[in-house]
Amino acid sequence: MDRTGAEGHGRTPARRTRPARERARSSAGAAEKLIAGVPARIMRPRIVFIACLAALVVFGLVMVYSASSVVALKEEGDATYYLFRQAIFAVIGLGLIAVMTSKMLSWSWILDNLIWPVWAIMILVLVAVKVMGLAGGGAVRWIAIGPFTLQPSEFMKPVIIVLAANIMSDYYERESISTSQFLLRLAIAVVAPLFLIFIQPDMGTTLIIAVTVFAMAFFAGISYRIVFGAVLLAVLLVAAAIVVAPYRMERLLAMSDPWADPFDTGYQATLAIMAFASGGLFGRGIGNSTMKYDYLPESHNDYIFAIIGEELGFVGSVIFVLVFVAMTWAAFSIAKQARCLRDRLIAEGCAVIIMVQFLINALGILNVIPMTGKTMPFISYGGSSLIASLILAGLVVRVSFESGTETVYRSRRADFAVMDDTDEVSSHLGRSTAGEPQVRQAASERRSGFSVVDGWRSSSSQGGAQRGARTRRSPESGPYDRVDLHGGAADRLRERDGSPRGGRRGSSRRDRYDR
Repeated sequence: MDRTGAEGHGRTPARRTRPARERARSSAGAAEKLIAGVPARIMRPRIVFIACLAALVVFGLVMVYSASSVVALKEEGDATYYLFRQAIFAVIGLGLIAVMTSKMLSWSWILDNLIWPVWAIMILVLVAVKVMGLAGGGAVRWIAIGPFTLQPSEFMKPVIIVLAANIMSDYYERESISTSQFLLRLAIAVVAPLFLIFIQPDMGTTLIIAVTVFAMAFFAGISYRIVFGAVLLAVLLVAAAIVVAPYRMERLLAMSDPWADPFDTGYQATLAIMAFASGGLFGRGIGNSTMKYDYLPESHNDYIFAIIGEELGFVGSVIFVLVFVAMTWAAFSIAKQARCLRDRLIAEGCAVIIMVQFLINALGILNVIPMTGKTMPFISYGGSSLIASLILAGLVVRVSFESGTETVYRSRRADFAVMDDTDEVSSHLGRSTAGEPQVRQAASERRSGFSVVDGWRSSSSQGGAQRGARTRRSPESGPYDRVDLHGGAADRLRERDGSPRGGRRGSSRRDRYDR
């Protein structure tokens, strides 16, 4: 099919851009290695992240069974009771990952249209927890849903991360909101749910989410003065929260010397230390823990890391920690390849919150910091914790899937091009924005020397149907007003009397354009 320009010159784009595109792709493939058709820089961290995620989920099921079998047999009459329920939670979480990473759901629709309704629902659930929630351990953090209990604060983590990333992207990248709007939206999306979580009371989850949002703001480019001010304010608030709550002060004192009261405030801390010490270098072996025989409370939940240290020893614990480190590294590597600031902040926020919760649990069991009762991500028993952690992992995987897609910046750059994808292209650059040159003077009229040629321009103003059609540019027409230089270019390169430039050195009258 021929394509005719404004002057009737027909061109047959039968070959179009295919040869040039193939050459461009082959040269790109030579410069960048591909894995399963995906650039290696994107695929490598994705593979590492998914492999670490699968290893942690499987290992978590094994350790939940090992740590809970004795208690489950005693209380429920079935040693696999907690294992079976944890497996159900894992299947639900993996199903949510499959849905989140499916191309059937638009990523932009999830982030722009779905997240605020989910936030509103979670706010209502947090209010319902305060009104009709289940109490446990001196706090009201759960709500009953049939045979299961739900902890809404866990599911608020991914929601707040996505909303904070949206708001920071609007402020720092798109610059579509003012500073006052930025602070107001953060107060609504972040501060309001944090207040509802804090009054449950759940200071640990509040600190984890607050630290994560602050880290995201730091990654987005927040001012260093605000950084120091926020850190100082956070220290003062934490100190005040510890002072006004006697049980928090008791935990702080128990951390400083758990052996001062080993049968009361320091009971769990001392037993966790003994579990690690008895594990030695290589551990007792999986399933051979003694602390799980009703000695260490919550051995399959908050204190499961102590059972890991006892059964796998120092070497196994180090390998376990390194898997978490590799997973965090992969998440940050995925964030570097993100297509925009919003996706990058989502991946970084998920990586930070997983690692922060891991450190709080592990360091609390090792008696480095006060124990806050936070679970070990992907490992500890608990449906809310496991499903919420898998949702965070699903967000990171979806960001990786979106890394190779078209970005807003590439779309804008494509609009700058004169030619579209159906036009002929240059063999060495891949795209031509000039077209074929047209000699201004006929061959019979040309003298020796160089020739001045005209290029082409795109008649984009004629609409999408005429995009790419070419019109001849003349001195009398064009998108800009032209300066009348009185004559052709060849004439302006000669003296007004017709002799070549430099031929009459003694002439006192010279054209202003010949200087």
